[in-house]
Amino acid sequence: PKSSGPKASWNPAEVDVLIKYLHHHRFEAGDNGNFKSNLYTSAAAHISEFLTEGLPKTRDMVKNKWVSHIQRIYHDIEGYCLKSGHHWDNMCGAGVQGTFDEQVFDDCVKTFPQICPFKQSGWQYYNLVADIIPNSGVHGTN
Repeated sequence: PKSSGPKASWNPAEVDVLIKYLHHHRFEAGDNGNFKSNLYTSAAAHISEFLTEGLPKTRDMVKNKWVSHIQRIYHDIEGYCLKSGHHWDNMCGAGVQGTFDEQVFDDCVKTFPQICPFKQSGWQYYNLVADIIPNSGVHGTN
């Protein structure tokens, strides 16, 4: 979604609290893993005490963070995992070892750009986000 307001600056604590808050309210999510506006509003209020810079988060900033960033990471990891022969675990991520693995991973990053930071380490929020959108499947190009 195209942002119509100021860009949010997120610190790690805000992201952590947001994901855990949404996980706590996961039963309120629709089949696509999205929430109603009032939950994004309450999430913005919930994370406000963790603000360290920039503007306080609004409902739209929270929704954008969830839909355009966090869900995209999850879907790209899922897409990567479904490709034949690709390794993933939450400790080592893609676990890239050697030149061949490096090339395969770099090729996958072209299709799934959000996996780039997970070449050697997992994503600590994978299981929490999977609980929120468990039946979402992969959102590929076809």
